[in-house]
Amino acid sequence: MANENDAVATQGATTTETEQAVQVPQNIRNLHGKALAALERNNPDIAIDIFLRCVEQCPGFTAARRNLRLTQIARYKAANKHNSLAHRLPSIPGMIKSMKIQGLMKAGKYDEALVESEKLMLLNPLNVSYIRLLAKAAIGAGYTEDGLMSVEIVREHLPAGSLPIIELLGRLYFEVKNYRKAREFLERVHRARPNDAEIATMLKNSEALATLDAGWEQSSEEGDFRVALANEEQAVKLEQESKMVKSADDAESLIEEALKKIEAEPRNINYYLSLVSLYAQQKRFDDALQTVEKARELIGADAELDRRYSNIMVAKFDAEIAALRGAGDANGAVEKETERNQYIFDDIADRVQRYPNDQHLRYELGLQYFKYDHIDEAIQQFQIAQRNPKDRVSALYHLALCFRKKGLLDMAVSQLEQALEFIPGMSNEKLEILYLLGEVTLEEGNLDEAAKHFKEVYKVDVTYRDIGKYIEKIYAAQKKEKSE
Repeated sequence: MANENDAVATQGATTTETEQAVQVPQNIRNLHGKALAALERNNPDIAIDIFLRCVEQCPGFTAARRNLRLTQIARYKAANKHNSLAHRLPSIPGMIKSMKIQGLMKAGKYDEALVESEKLMLLNPLNVSYIRLLAKAAIGAGYTEDGLMSVEIVREHLPAGSLPIIELLGRLYFEVKNYRKAREFLERVHRARPNDAEIATMLKNSEALATLDAGWEQSSEEGDFRVALANEEQAVKLEQESKMVKSADDAESLIEEALKKIEAEPRNINYYLSLVSLYAQQKRFDDALQTVEKARELIGADAELDRRYSNIMVAKFDAEIAALRGAGDANGAVEKETERNQYIFDDIADRVQRYPNDQHLRYELGLQYFKYDHIDEAIQQFQIAQRNPKDRVSALYHLALCFRKKGLLDMAVSQLEQALEFIPGMSNEKLEILYLLGEVTLEEGNLDEAAKHFKEVYKVDVTYRDIGKYIEKIYAAQKKEKSE
């Protein structure tokens, strides 16, 4: 037991990106340190109690949840080392708690359900039905990575090849649209239960949807979908074809070829995507939109297809606005711009409703709220969006802007200082954050701090915005303070 506790303590000693992103308060970090100290003294009961308090008060504290899971399992295995079936045995208290958790989730109270799920895990941290509830609650509350991490930890401590936990992971990864991981686990379940129609269907869908999985994140707005395709040779060929479009005749030829490919292989999603790109390049927006709809009919609802549809709609609006301006209809162009902006706002808000765990969409919605000066709503979205590593720095920057607008300057400074932790070298992004830090600390009346931040910018780029004026202003203010 002591060795396992030592392992937990070692893992907990490192602060993860997620912990930093959710801004774990110092008092919670101090609690976490006390839990680790309890482990070092071989007091797992005390450590578990403290870890539990940490995750109840700060649900996004990943290290605390991981250490709670590991310590629970270590204690449970030590107590039941002679009973290999203990993790499968149900209990009346467990059934009652499970029903309560299900009721909370049904009511949409996922945060409360997550707290209750952690208490349920105290009864038996290796029970698959218990960890399923915890994962569902975590995903519903927006802590997807923590929920999946907990299930993966449980899997590592169950007998190798345990089918229930493998099936659970397959279903969960499918639910959160990580289709490649879903396929990995569902294939194993399918081999064990080849006649299970539901698993077979999920596996088939996972294989089709895998082309729209992680590779999409690298795709450009212009339709570079090469990295998202399962077949690399086909991807290269389709990409080359899209670059060959030099005239309307070329485009028409490639469109006809793409249509023939779809006719020959109507379930090959790559051909639909190629056709969408070709139509969009030729500004045949209605045809592109119809093709996206056909792809949706093929694979069902998908966040990336929704994004493509939205991008094409915006491009269509932009083309109409340009046409109105070209025709000298300035009022018509303004009206169409208003219509476009309303579409963008409504569309992003609608997609957040459909995909509440998509943190990048939360970031985009935050930008929309900020653009129209709905500051409290923007703060809420940016606080969720900062969990996404790709949007984290920008979300923190915009949080600072929001707090500045509300006059909460100390909180604005906190966001910016945290953002700097994620930018190791000097970059335009870092210059922007340092500049804003200088402005905010100057508004606070902290001349020395403002001078420090502005000087860092000045050393890199003496022409950056109004940096020269700020430097002069600060030196004059400091000189005046000294003379007084």
